[in-house]
Amino acid sequence: MFANADVPIDSLPSVEEVVWRPLDPRYLPRLLLGRVIRWLVIACALAVAHIVAARFAAPEWTDWRLLAPAWGVLCVLAVRAWTWPFVSVPRRGYAVREKDILYKVGVYWRTTQVVPFNRVQHATTSNAPLDRRFGLATLSVFPAGGGALAIDGLGEEVAERLRVYIVAKLRGAAETERDAGG
Repeated sequence: MFANADVPIDSLPSVEEVVWRPLDPRYLPRLLLGRVIRWLVIACALAVAHIVAARFAAPEWTDWRLLAPAWGVLCVLAVRAWTWPFVSVPRRGYAVREKDILYKVGVYWRTTQVVPFNRVQHATTSNAPLDRRFGLATLSVFPAGGGALAIDGLGEEVAERLRVYIVAKLRGAAETERDAGG
């Protein structure tokens, strides 16, 4: 017979009991360098547009009153982009427990993702050229039913160790299931 008993709320584990691990300290400089590169490209594009407008456009388009706001907006957005990682990165963290992996992110809208190991189909690590320069990697965990978990900013060794641990959990679960069935 099917039974579905109530679970007392007081008996549930508390989120505060989770020991969150911070991301690798090299992640912040990596984010900052990536943003500097991105904003330099944007500034160069705006400078080219400025030069072309000054050279070929009608005189009213080269007036400083039209171009100064564009440079001002660029500067404000760039300062915000360069300072935001100092706020957001310390609020990210991950935790590996016996039966699941957790990842928290967010400043205004906080999200905690939990992926139980018994739902995981596979796990991968990846890194972009800038990540490799800083010795960082991303761990991606793919559970059944979608909703992949991607943890950026892990050290390459930590990401690989976590991937191996998760894959070993998958193998152990598959062997247990095979032994129980046969």
